[in-house]
Amino acid sequence: MSIFQIVNQNSYTFVATFVFLIALIIVMVVFRQAPLAWGALGALAILLIAGDLFLRVGVSEINTAAQFDQVLAARQPVVLEIYSNY
Repeated sequence: MSIFQIVNQNSYTFVATFVFLIALIIVMVVFRQAPLAWGALGALAILLIAGDLFLRVGVSEINTAAQFDQVLAARQPVVLEIYSNY
């Protein structure tokens, strides 16, 4: 597995960690004595973790081509998500 694939598969984790570290540095340098800033930092951490849990791909409800055709034939709006394990 190449470094590009590792970064691509873990991009949200890397970006969220970077955002949190920047916010942590700002709170430590500028707002060290402000309890509200530390609370906001905690809220940011919770938001970033919730975002990660919300954006994860779940288990597919469709296992066969026949089930896929049946869902498409139902004439209801369909969200198609394409996923690759590389």
